[in-house]
Amino acid sequence: SSELESALHSLCQLRIDLGFLIDPSFVVWPSTLGFLVQSIMVQPVFDAAVLSGRADIPSQFIWPEGDSPTPDAAEELHVPLIDIGGMLSGDPAAAAEVTRLVGEACERHGFFQVVNHGIDAELLADAHRCVDNFFTMPLPEKQRALRHPGESCGYASSFTGRFASKLPWKETLSFRSCPSDPALVVDYIVATLGEDHRRLG
Repeated sequence: SSELESALHSLCQLRIDLGFLIDPSFVVWPSTLGFLVQSIMVQPVFDAAVLSGRADIPSQFIWPEGDSPTPDAAEELHVPLIDIGGMLSGDPAAAAEVTRLVGEACERHGFFQVVNHGIDAELLADAHRCVDNFFTMPLPEKQRALRHPGESCGYASSFTGRFASKLPWKETLSFRSCPSDPALVVDYIVATLGEDHRRLG
C-alpha cells in the first residue's frame, strides 16, 4: 500500500540520516512491516573512518585467519604491467599486441596496470585527491549518493547479499561516463551530492 511504501521510504531515509545501524529488536513493529524493516535496516555498513578507530569490530567484518592479509601476501600478487604506448602510436602491429596483452590479463587476472597512457600526472594526482576527499566524508554524506537495488550507479559498501557471512572492507562509488557526453559525471555528482561537490565530477 502507499502507506507502507511511505513508511519504508521514511525508514530508509532515517538510516541514511543517522549513519548507523538500527536494531529492530528495540522496536515493536507489526509483523509484516517488521520483516521488511529488518531486511532494510539490519544490513551492516562499512565505514572505514569509523571502523578503523574501533577496538570492537563487528563480527561480520572479521574474516578467518586463513583469509586475512599477511605480510607475505603482497609477494604473491603479480599485477600485469602493460605498456599501452603502442596503442597510441598508430602502429597496427603494436596496437594488436597491446590488445592481446589486455585480453590475456583480463582472462588470467581480471585486472592490470598500465603505463605510458599519456594522461597528465597532475591530473591523475588531482583525481586521487578528489576520490580521497569523497571516501573520507562522513557516512551520511556519502550515502546521499547511495546505490539503490537494481541500479548500477552510486555509493555502495559491505555488499550484503553477495557474501554469505563475512563482508569485505570495501566501499565504492560508481557512475556512468561517456566521451560524447562529458557533463554526464558532473551532472550525476551535483544531483546526488550537491553543488559543493562539483569538483568531484
